[in-house]
Amino acid sequence: MSDLFAAIKESEPYKALLSAFASSRAPHAILAQSPALFHEALAVEIARLYLCANGSGDDDCASCLSWKGGEHPDFIRPLQWDRPPGIDDCRAMAGELYLAPVIAPRRFAVIPNAGKLSLPAANSLLKILEEPPSWGALLLLSEEMSLLPTIKSRTWHLKFDFEEELSPLPLPKTRDEWLSTIARASKMSFQEAAATLERWIKYCLEEDDLERAEKLGKVELLFEKGRLPVYMAFDLLFGFLEEDLPDELFGHFR
Repeated sequence: MSDLFAAIKESEPYKALLSAFASSRAPHAILAQSPALFHEALAVEIARLYLCANGSGDDDCASCLSWKGGEHPDFIRPLQWDRPPGIDDCRAMAGELYLAPVIAPRRFAVIPNAGKLSLPAANSLLKILEEPPSWGALLLLSEEMSLLPTIKSRTWHLKFDFEEELSPLPLPKTRDEWLSTIARASKMSFQEAAATLERWIKYCLEEDDLERAEKLGKVELLFEKGRLPVYMAFDLLFGFLEEDLPDELFGHFR
């Protein structure tokens, strides 16, 4: 299990959810507050818990065995993680949530950037929050808690800080450390890699190493735009930071 997913499972909010499942008090709607960088990973881990037949999130039940990466027949993912759904998207999601589960005991839907929902989109969620299907569960993700009071009052609030996962991180110092990091990168999720890049940038800024911070920022931008896979982003960084590749090469990845 990766460090990020371990951090989620070891967090107090996640433990509170586990306790709720153990006592058959799992809420049908959750409002989870965290940095946007972790929203997708957080949604997948909470979905694993809700869709598990035994409420553990990680066992050999038929539902847990149905996960393929971050996909599951009863996991209703958003079309985009970086923007809130519109009213038509919310209605379509509600329709999917009312369908009978395929293999899990529940259906689980995610609303990203819930704090930025338009008023019509937010209002469209009220009915499903008030009268959800017995097998339906809903997760609202937000960086802040600035939602309609009518929505907040119908959800269970969880706050994930991830302070350590966003703290400054020293760059690898030797060639062997870089090669080891690049090898690990092939197994990192997008969120883990993005968090690592962000922590490296913070470290360089703290050390007043603006040149390295700028190069890291350029690679981070290419990575976030989907121009580079994880392992290539780290390999490219090694070349720019340790082997003095010319900055002009950045242009080939735009």
